[in-house]
Amino acid sequence: MSIFSKYLKGWSLRTTHPTLQPGTEINVFLAEYDPGEDAALALVGDTRLYVSGTEPEHVGKRVRVAVREFQPDESVGHGEFVEVVGESSYAG
Repeated sequence: MSIFSKYLKGWSLRTTHPTLQPGTEINVFLAEYDPGEDAALALVGDTRLYVSGTEPEHVGKRVRVAVREFQPDESVGHGEFVEVVGESSYAG
């Protein structure tokens, strides 16, 4: 094994299109509210996650979401709001 391969052992590149697993719960920040979807939108890299059961007041908050479905070809998922777990650290 070369020094270069030893140095890179265990490294991997992060993707801008993360995969979401249905049935799991994740924490995300809600970026905006989409009245057409009647859901808030969380952006996870380039993946869009629509969160139902939210109100416009939830935008800017960190929430726990139960992932319902995910379409990897489109990087779009849908989930259900579980609870607010934090406020945004943005003070602007």
